[in-house]
Amino acid sequence: MRVFVEEAAKGAERKMRMIASLPDAHVALTLLKFCAGFVSVVHLMRAVGAVFDFAGIDQATQSCLATITGIETDASAWALASLPVRLGGLGLHSCADTAAIAHIAATFDGEACLSSLVTPYVLPHAMLLNEDDTFLASLEDPRLAPFDSVLEKIQDVLQARDNYGGRGQKVWSTTVHGERRKALLDSMTEELGRSGQLQGPALALKQVQIRARIQSCSGQHASAWLYGNAEADPRLWLSPAELAVAIRLRLGLPIAPMPSICRLCGTGSADVDGVHARSCFSGGRRTRMHNALRDVIADFARRGLLAPAVERPVFSNTERKRPDISYVRDGTTVVLDVAVTFPLQPSNPQYAKRAAEKPGGAATAYATAVKEGKYRGIIDNEPNPREWLAVPLVVDTFGAWCPGALTELRQIARKSALREDRTASAACQDFFHQLSFQVAQGVARIVIASGGARPDEAVHPVAGGSVTASRVVLPGRTCSLAGQPRSQ
Repeated sequence: MRVFVEEAAKGAERKMRMIASLPDAHVALTLLKFCAGFVSVVHLMRAVGAVFDFAGIDQATQSCLATITGIETDASAWALASLPVRLGGLGLHSCADTAAIAHIAATFDGEACLSSLVTPYVLPHAMLLNEDDTFLASLEDPRLAPFDSVLEKIQDVLQARDNYGGRGQKVWSTTVHGERRKALLDSMTEELGRSGQLQGPALALKQVQIRARIQSCSGQHASAWLYGNAEADPRLWLSPAELAVAIRLRLGLPIAPMPSICRLCGTGSADVDGVHARSCFSGGRRTRMHNALRDVIADFARRGLLAPAVERPVFSNTERKRPDISYVRDGTTVVLDVAVTFPLQPSNPQYAKRAAEKPGGAATAYATAVKEGKYRGIIDNEPNPREWLAVPLVVDTFGAWCPGALTELRQIARKSALREDRTASAACQDFFHQLSFQVAQGVARIVIASGGARPDEAVHPVAGGSVTASRVVLPGRTCSLAGQPRSQ
């Protein structure tokens, strides 16, 4: 058995090396997530548990990520990357940390299966605890020791109080991931304090910003850009340099070797964390990102036969206010105002505090403080103010939307689904993937253009053609900024 598992592990590592050699970094990352690493050996983990050390698979996954993106992750960044996407990670699950749970769950799932085939059938738990070395090794795995709640749930199954209906691995893994995320946040903030680099209010703000970043990345549909979507336009993939910047911002890693003068405004310092770049309004790139979001929303509204008007005067008492999008739905004139906010901006620490409390907190704060009051007085002066509805569509630079925006955008997606003969779920997935992509690409391009990464023209040969692209210098690797393989 050990020889078979070792050969299978070597095969998984070979597959990851092949994936890392692909010229399209974003596609390679998607294949790493769905076709290699954890998913390729989960059946082995369920069979052998903690008896076999799966750390080699994790190291190969980390190495593959480094080759694809040019990012050498430290311990904290890799711990974050191994968390599920919904918790702010990259979904590159750790095999070594999951093997014990996988085997224990598989053992109990086998009991449920045998119970349905052989009646009556009761798994002799005493035999598991006394004679099954593989089960015992998984149960006593030191990686499980910190998670008392999971061990209690396993004891419930052993004592026939609950069998989780074949969902043990999912339920227990979800609990472990949540507790690991909490422990990671605590360790990251404590390590920052021990480093002595910051003191007093500056330290407190930085600690809040760490939590705000991860919370924002955990927002609904915030990470839809990460692994593509079968329903979406095939052009919605980031270039290698855009992907490298986007992943670095997500993991909290520096995006440049050293600070430089911002090339957008010419006065500010383009810091290595990309804070200034995401706060800078010069150069028109934030406007382009705003307009790209507006156009995607208008397109889906048009496909839903809502007849949207884009930046046209709709109020009877003023022509100066032109909402980004307006349409009539069920007798109500809906006006949409699209905005992108940066939750970590130093000038307004309240946004970071709100974002640290819950996903979309910064977007909600901006919508309440800025956007809602913008139209309240105008609508109150309309002849029939009850027939008007102003909806701020605010998203932060990590992709988290305010709750009101999520509600309205889902309604637009459902309208388009009715007209296009597809499910509302598929329409929402397609819609939010396009919106998320525009945010991720727009932010990455702003950071690159600000001078945190230095582009220069180059031609990169690839199989079957060449890529004409800008090159961007990042710590650890040179990545192309734009372009896909182009046939000769």
